[in-house]
Amino acid sequence: MASKTKIRLKGHESFYIREGWIRKAIRALETDELILAKSSAIDELGIGANMVKAMRYWLPTIGLTEEVRVEGAKRAQKLTENFGKIIIENDRFIEDTGSLALLHYKLSTNLEQATSWYLFFNRVKADEFDKSDLAGLLEQQLLNIDPELSFSDKSLNDDCNCIIKTYCYDKEDLKNPEDNLVSPFTELGLIKKAKVKGKSEIIIKTSPNKNNLDKLVVLYVMLDQLKEANYITIERVLEEECNVGKVFNLDKNTINEYVDELESEGYITVNRTAGLNTIYFSEITKEEVLVKYYTR
Repeated sequence: MASKTKIRLKGHESFYIREGWIRKAIRALETDELILAKSSAIDELGIGANMVKAMRYWLPTIGLTEEVRVEGAKRAQKLTENFGKIIIENDRFIEDTGSLALLHYKLSTNLEQATSWYLFFNRVKADEFDKSDLAGLLEQQLLNIDPELSFSDKSLNDDCNCIIKTYCYDKEDLKNPEDNLVSPFTELGLIKKAKVKGKSEIIIKTSPNKNNLDKLVVLYVMLDQLKEANYITIERVLEEECNVGKVFNLDKNTINEYVDELESEGYITVNRTAGLNTIYFSEITKEEVLVKYYTR
């Protein structure tokens, strides 16, 4: 019996997001919301057919757009309310590192459309591993979701390569800037490569520099991950899937630094009595936090 679990591997057609792609796609969509579903996109965007498919996949997967059915079976790409629209109105060319951090957050929490990204950041517990081991780590997590899942080894390996290319680059990628081979997400500093004597290349999960991860982005994620109550424990912020600790590879000390900064500015209050370490939020909404980040 086939598994009913929704996952997606290799939706990117083997193309990671490259420098300039997002702004090129958004500029085209402002003229024609249907462009990515048209054969003419190849000529209008100046890229190959598979790259067009990759763009159509990436934009909704990182939360910037959603596909909406219009004119019968046609599908338009529209900026998402309260997220994509706010980002593009304030950072049209996606030049702000905070914008990239927010898009990464949406990507790494999208289990159904970016399954490998979700598992890599939220469920793979190893922080350091051989590049060749990554597929095995992800495969185990896929089977933990559903032992009946069926998937291609090639698709999984392509996802592994794409994850690494999304967050760190090789020197060869920089040889010809016109090729736009580097992903803008490399600026976040979430993965690095290292050479270990006698071993193959090592991949290491790393924490971003605090200059690349603003406290208001951290606050946005915490608010977005609230369930029903208006509070959350620091432990949950650290350990819970899709929350700040997992998504940005942060340790407890760093999270506490962000919490202290947010408390000092009145965004939150923290109850540290009896080891509770509970964060209580002010009345500000996540959308207001997003606008404040860009307009302060």
